[in-house]
Amino acid sequence: MRESLGVVFENESISTALVDADTPLLGSIDEFRHPWGADGTVPSPQASARALASAAEVATGRALRSNLCPTVVGVVCERADVRDLVPDSLSSSSFENVELVNGLDARLAYLRAVDALNGVSPILVFWPDGGETVIAAVDPSAGVVDSAHRYDTAELLADSSTFAATLDLLVAERDPVPKMLVAMLVKEESRQPSAEAAELAGLGFLFLGERTQLAIGAALVAADRGADVRSGGGMAVRPVNRIRWAVAIVLPLLLMLTGLLIALSPDGSRAVSTDRPNVGAEPATSTSGPPPSAALPIPALTPCDPAVPAVPAALRRSDPDVAPPQADEPAAEECNPMRVG
Repeated sequence: MRESLGVVFENESISTALVDADTPLLGSIDEFRHPWGADGTVPSPQASARALASAAEVATGRALRSNLCPTVVGVVCERADVRDLVPDSLSSSSFENVELVNGLDARLAYLRAVDALNGVSPILVFWPDGGETVIAAVDPSAGVVDSAHRYDTAELLADSSTFAATLDLLVAERDPVPKMLVAMLVKEESRQPSAEAAELAGLGFLFLGERTQLAIGAALVAADRGADVRSGGGMAVRPVNRIRWAVAIVLPLLLMLTGLLIALSPDGSRAVSTDRPNVGAEPATSTSGPPPSAALPIPALTPCDPAVPAVPAALRRSDPDVAPPQADEPAAEECNPMRVG
């Protein structure tokens, strides 16, 4: 097994997912979502970075209690001011193998791990991004995005006919023709109109409702990068917190074993020892373990993307990896929807 941990800092939550990178189709081994952001307040970058590190420690502690040890941590963070603090914050918590993963890479990695998409290519994938919706033409097996467009969410999802007409335009420009429409991280109430729009456009439909999709994808990306380091002759990935937790687990076991040997001594005699009796000593505890898994404080984060004027029901090219922006459009790179995180 190659256990890897993914952590995603989003506007309203911090998600974690533990995966086995050798069997990604099985999904996550363990996952958790911490609420983060409410009441219109924005936590400071320092507080947010500490909350992210705390969530990672809680997830690692849960894994270690099941004899699992993540060797690398992948982090997706929407806020640039928090993202800059992530390496130092996790480093101070004894996380030594941290990979910053962008949102696009995490989404592509997750799509490759969806069994229902095995052999289905190309596809159209859409997901919310602030007040807009991104629709991308993707080859899941190759992990390639051919094009991407932004739409005003309220206009696009106003009714199934508007959505279907938009899909028709996208399908007409693709060769080969996409076979399926995939919904990622969209609200449940958008499921039915999206399915109807896909049917009108002659596409299959798949709704991916798992809320830790990006965390799973981040973990898979981090695991792949860690494997590249090892195969390239670099330093082997060191287990996260293995030594600290080994001490915390082994020491109490040794104390219990000593007590058992004393109790089982023949004729009730005590085992010979040159050590002083440990009468009245407090049980061994570890003060360096992860904090209890209590819900994190709840203030609100605003979307980190800059405001982009949407063009309802009309396509706006947004794929700089495929077609570099023109010189007279300096803002195109800043508003790249595919580079979230």
